[in-house]
Amino acid sequence: MFKIKRLPKNITCLILDLQLIFDDCQWLHFQSLLVSLLLTPFKPTLCGMAKVLGFGTHRSKHNAFIINSSAIIGKALQIYAYMILSLLKKIGEPIYFIFDDTTNKKTGKYIDGAFKYFDHLSKTYIKGHQIVCSILVYRGIIIPYCFDVYIPENQCSKLGVKFRKKTDIALEQLKSFEPDCNQKIFVLADTYYATKPIMNYCRLKKQHFVSTLKFNRIIKVNGHQTNVRKYLKHTIKRFKTGRKVKLGRITYRVASREAELKTGGAVKLVFTKHPTHRTAVVLVSTSTALPVYEIMQAYRLRWNIEVFFKMSKQHLGFNGYHSRDIGAIKSRIALSMLSYNLLTHAFVNDVRAKNKSLTKKNISKFSITEMLSELRYQINMDNFEHHLDELPTKLKNKIKKDFKSQFIKAA
Repeated sequence: MFKIKRLPKNITCLILDLQLIFDDCQWLHFQSLLVSLLLTPFKPTLCGMAKVLGFGTHRSKHNAFIINSSAIIGKALQIYAYMILSLLKKIGEPIYFIFDDTTNKKTGKYIDGAFKYFDHLSKTYIKGHQIVCSILVYRGIIIPYCFDVYIPENQCSKLGVKFRKKTDIALEQLKSFEPDCNQKIFVLADTYYATKPIMNYCRLKKQHFVSTLKFNRIIKVNGHQTNVRKYLKHTIKRFKTGRKVKLGRITYRVASREAELKTGGAVKLVFTKHPTHRTAVVLVSTSTALPVYEIMQAYRLRWNIEVFFKMSKQHLGFNGYHSRDIGAIKSRIALSMLSYNLLTHAFVNDVRAKNKSLTKKNISKFSITEMLSELRYQINMDNFEHHLDELPTKLKNKIKKDFKSQFIKAA
């Protein structure tokens, strides 16, 4: 693996609009680290990223940049998300705003923001970070929007920050999103984020909040107070003769009811039962006039954030940082999310460069791994041509031809 001596123009042109928020020194660091994160064959730590850079300053300068520039990189992430939304804009297409939290396991002793928490997958207590992330899903494409690291209350005074619950962080992220006034917005989350402040904000902004409900939540139906579990026992009897809704290849048995949620106001409950499952799932929406099919269809898209977490952790270094400073941690996570948007932007440009429209069929071909391989190929070829600039033309063309053939065979 040779080091890159310059940043390819076709890559830097994609993020050129972000240059306005950086000064010249910051911009060089930002471009270099973003490209090296995509290119490095080593672990996606700062050391692994610096190994592929053959220009610029020492690794310590890059480290100083990511420590002190977390706010501006986070701002760049939001701006880039709006840029991709404008590229994909199509009248009548809804935007799905999805938030959830994920965990990054870290074993260091003095890492800011790390704490012990119960991991539901391993059923053990582990140490690490909890990150609340928000993404947009528009026309089937995932667009990372923003994030924040949850800081436990006992560390807030040490780091000089105000304590915020994860639900408070999610609400702040939702408030920061400013879509076009005429666009239909669905806000999707799991049951943990079905809180009164979030639901009331969605009503205020005329957005459609859709989530699931735990069985112990208190509801009031026709003036009678009960909980979801008790009410479901009576409702499930109606599934055999009730309504059927087909989503994809699966036909669900469905019952719906308007109710008053004790900590959420007037809502629409949708009880859905998979044909092979014994238990039902209870969906809730703040829009009581929303059709049952739209509520079910919207909630299915919540799974996109789990796909985003998996792909980012496996391929884009979302959990590959080894920093102790909270500023550096936030910068590294932001760079990972920005690299996801960069791959999406490159895909959209490639589709349009082939004179193809962004139809549902063409959009479905988007793959993070394929675009990552394509960008790595482009960067390597640009770097290879740079090394051959001083050679005679005849020898240069011969070497280039042989290299391309060998590179294609290896891929």
